[in-house]
Amino acid sequence: MAGDNIVQQIDTYLTELLGGWNIYTTAIVVVILTFLLYSLFTPHDPDTHPVLLARQSSVSPVRLPGESAVYRSPEITYGHSLRAGLGVKEPGAPKWAAGKDGDLRDVWRQTVRGAIGDSGEPTGKTGSILTVLGKERILEHRLDEVSRQINIIGQYIRQHNGQRIAIYLPNSIEFLTTVFGKSTFHSSNDPLANQVGVVSATTFYGITPILIPCNLPVETLIHTLQKTKPDFLIAAAGGLPLTDIVRFYGGLKQVVWVVEEGSRHMDWNEVPEGIGGQAGVGVWHEIVEEKKSTVGTALPDNTENESLKDLVVIWHGDKDDVGEVVEFTQENLVAGIAGIISSLPVNQRYNSSDLLLPVEPLSMVYPLALTFAALYSGASVVLNSAISQKTDLALATRSVSPTIVVASPEIITKSINKTRSEMTMGWHKLVYWFETRALTIGGRMPVASIFSSLFDYARPAIGEQPGKLRLLYVAERANTGCPPLDPVDLSDLRAFTGARVVYALTAARVAGAVCQTSIYDYRKDDARKGKHSHFGIPLSSVEVKVVDTPSHKITDEGDPTGEIVATGPAVAGRQAALGVIGTFRDDGTLAYV
Repeated sequence: MAGDNIVQQIDTYLTELLGGWNIYTTAIVVVILTFLLYSLFTPHDPDTHPVLLARQSSVSPVRLPGESAVYRSPEITYGHSLRAGLGVKEPGAPKWAAGKDGDLRDVWRQTVRGAIGDSGEPTGKTGSILTVLGKERILEHRLDEVSRQINIIGQYIRQHNGQRIAIYLPNSIEFLTTVFGKSTFHSSNDPLANQVGVVSATTFYGITPILIPCNLPVETLIHTLQKTKPDFLIAAAGGLPLTDIVRFYGGLKQVVWVVEEGSRHMDWNEVPEGIGGQAGVGVWHEIVEEKKSTVGTALPDNTENESLKDLVVIWHGDKDDVGEVVEFTQENLVAGIAGIISSLPVNQRYNSSDLLLPVEPLSMVYPLALTFAALYSGASVVLNSAISQKTDLALATRSVSPTIVVASPEIITKSINKTRSEMTMGWHKLVYWFETRALTIGGRMPVASIFSSLFDYARPAIGEQPGKLRLLYVAERANTGCPPLDPVDLSDLRAFTGARVVYALTAARVAGAVCQTSIYDYRKDDARKGKHSHFGIPLSSVEVKVVDTPSHKITDEGDPTGEIVATGPAVAGRQAALGVIGTFRDDGTLAYV
């Protein structure tokens, strides 16, 4: 019968198939099933609509001769004021009330107060500030005790008539305390106020903090001091030859040593021979301990129309050994911080469950602004003093599990190349292909699955709990010779870390960033090795254009190409030419030529 013939044919076919089964057949079946299951159980909708990536910037309707049109973030359309501040509201203010721009004092107050909920009221969830000590020890700093140290160090500086304070410290709680203390708070000379632990709000310090990068050669450090003219120096004990510094720069009145716990048994108050009478010496932990019982944690109220000093940073280019001295006003800083916060989609912004780790010096304004943005948003921050451009990303995160990391292109390039060299197995390349395909063709981040777990031990081990990292910030520093990251590098970085990547363009005179890529932009277009990826669109606190140069003339034809110029509240002096040639592509993103 026909039915018997069909069954017999099927039986014969299966016998032949199973009889010829081998390891290659198994591999083919596994690949087919993997593809089918991966396609079946992963989402198909992209993370953002492709139209939003095709036209990202808001562009002015007209342009001036010799200039391109002005490009802005779509948050602030042309004709409206750029974002100039944090929109700070006093506790109890109506949800619809307009907030003030604020300053660094408001960043710390918000840190102490805690995260703000959807209703506009504090949720009571405060972040933490952690310090990594060695391989295993992590120290948590109570926010009220940090406020006390801000008050104590502020009083000490005031008593010694400090006006310009050089901060020569690695990433540490003392660094943040000094920045906040020098930028914002004052103390009362009323003994009764100190006895009851209250810091009076009658006057403000007129103090300018100067952020000097660590590990400078002694000659460069002396030139920097001569150029910035501080009268007060806060530095890590044993990290610099004080005698040589005072010999060549006589403007120092006082030096405060920050001493590690293991070295506190030594006498650091001794004035080195040869500088007696020229500069006094104090020790941070002794100053704090002496005043701890008499100085309170309450922060002073703002005084109307007060004049706050600038924050000075040193920008080291590829040809300038001494560095460019840039003074940022409080207005510049809060505008840059606000632009960073608003650049993220609402559901991706910092929150109380985030932990940010800057694997870059806080003496650089971009990681500093990101740290301030995290603190203001109620996130936690972890500090590690043992960082440099040679830091291994896995080693820098081995004791903690950050959800947000800020790292330099040098560190990222090293991590990418190391991971690529370890992808030796066949299934590594298979999973890599699936994840890259999901990113570039599907427009979505790959989801964790049993298949991607095969790839885990080839990934860089970022944090004690792999998979918690969700945001990775990398910044090109204009005119510094940074290693370029191309679209393939950024795509691989997403696949290797499982985190969304923000690639930014930073410049000497811009607080925060000039431009940042969208966290949902996973494209690999123009992927030529060695060519920079694009830098996304301007933040809402700046607007950007390109202008004519002798070799580049702007016309109405093609993509506008010329020298990049940034203007806005986040720019020191309101306008800055970056000294590099860029072009705006047809999707509204900025890129190097």
